[in-house]
Amino acid sequence: MKKKLRLTALLLTLTMSCSLLAGCGANKAPSDSVPEAPADSGSAAPAEESSSGERTLLADGNTYASGLPIVNEKVTFRIARGKNPLDSSTDTNEKPIMKLMEEATNIHIEWIDIPTGEGQKEQLSILLSTDMPDAFMGMVDPSDIMKDYASFVPLNDMMEQYAPNIKETYDKTNGEALKMLTYPDGNIYSFMSSVYTQHKSWTIGVQFINKDWLDRVGKDIPTNLDEYYEVLKAFKEMDANGNGDPNDEIPLGYCENNFQARLLQFMGAFGFNDNYRIENGKVIPTANTPEYRQFLEYYHRLASEGLLDIEGFSQTDQQFMSKAKQGLYGSFYAWTPDTIIDDPELSDQYVQVLPMTAPGLEGKETVYGTKDRFMGIINGLVITSSCKNPEALVRWYDYMASSVELKQTARIGEKGVMWEMKDNKIYELQDQGPDFNFQNACYTYGLMQACPVLLYPDEMAWDDPETSPQNYARDGYVTAVEKWIQDEGLMPSRIATEEATLSKAVYEPDLLSYIKNFTANAIMNGVTDASWEQHVADLEKYRYSEWIQWQQDYLDGKF
Repeated sequence: MKKKLRLTALLLTLTMSCSLLAGCGANKAPSDSVPEAPADSGSAAPAEESSSGERTLLADGNTYASGLPIVNEKVTFRIARGKNPLDSSTDTNEKPIMKLMEEATNIHIEWIDIPTGEGQKEQLSILLSTDMPDAFMGMVDPSDIMKDYASFVPLNDMMEQYAPNIKETYDKTNGEALKMLTYPDGNIYSFMSSVYTQHKSWTIGVQFINKDWLDRVGKDIPTNLDEYYEVLKAFKEMDANGNGDPNDEIPLGYCENNFQARLLQFMGAFGFNDNYRIENGKVIPTANTPEYRQFLEYYHRLASEGLLDIEGFSQTDQQFMSKAKQGLYGSFYAWTPDTIIDDPELSDQYVQVLPMTAPGLEGKETVYGTKDRFMGIINGLVITSSCKNPEALVRWYDYMASSVELKQTARIGEKGVMWEMKDNKIYELQDQGPDFNFQNACYTYGLMQACPVLLYPDEMAWDDPETSPQNYARDGYVTAVEKWIQDEGLMPSRIATEEATLSKAVYEPDLLSYIKNFTANAIMNGVTDASWEQHVADLEKYRYSEWIQWQQDYLDGKF
């Protein structure tokens, strides 16, 4: 990074809601302005004082009811968080927001970083059963809480008393946020994080192809899967990268551990993007359909001819991006090319591929996602019964949401380095030279999805082509595929009843694991009539029809 990351003494005079994006970036419509708040201590309300002028302490004799610092004598909390592969930080407390938070609140955090991806659930289970921290940022599912309510702290009353910034944000949803957070026993056990909604995240991965390779092999951008096969075959056989070695190209890159490059992105040409699809309010199964088999057969053909990177089933996100950075891939899915390729000369070679059609399924193609979908993460902060002072931890989390400067610093990093404010509008500083990867820096110097509260569309950064070229490009990519994104592509976000949640938790992990393993085996080794018939039977063994009915009942609001 050309600019030295420095910690500025942010004493906070600006207010209300800015948080994180699902992918690093901004909103389609720019913010008109960022509201100002009265200059104060940075807390939403001044500290309560007794008649003698002393601040009010809670029952523990160390925690203040309001104002800063939050505690008199320094305290330490243990918090477990999911660490994204793009986060190259070695100490979460070295992130600018954490230095500011500890200085202002007098609270120290001992972080337990759990890498996202394969193995995270197992590590989470160990913590839940043997080494419960004071809190979790993300990772904990509603079913984890419902299995043992006593292990988690209800936050209803504490939100009213000690989280004025969070409460104000939720109030803007006219009660919808609280409905999404309320468990069947009537309590709230988590605070939200992430962004309320944003145009850039209506879908996840966008498909790209190397235009220089296309020109070198004499092909146009493909419009259907038959043309795509011929392009990938040419990439494999015709020294598409032009280095004299016809054997070092990987025509199609893929990575199950990269959220934007998973197999569900590849399914769209066949009319679905998951193990079910939603059409006119009906949940329709896909994993037992002829279209699913057609999807498997197409990608098995690519795999068997060396056109698909079959290491994608097991390779890490870092390995996937390493190959992309070496220019080995002819085509892939990504947020934008420059989020996985640092070299601008190389990333500029990739152009967008619009949704392609599969033979016999013309007009059925779709893109993963939902228009105007709610994107908040309901398990942003979950406090456990191991926490001896939940009031202080609630105040700590709420403090991050007390000003624009804090929220942006929590989200992506330091003001003046990662973002700036001009005329009460926020601009992200993405263009910092060829050696700077903005998305990697967002995860390394910020908390991204773990940033508290909800960031609303009118509080997002401008998509300025000069300061934020990645945002600007991403918005264009999503606009280009907008007509293929469904109005009801994904499930709504809310907590189901305890009975329904726990009943599904009994069989869902085994069902999804089976589908994942069968899909990988079929793509690598092929599918026959016999193996397909066995697959359809095995789906019922793993209660697939019951799972589909559960999704339908959930969509219908029956629980």
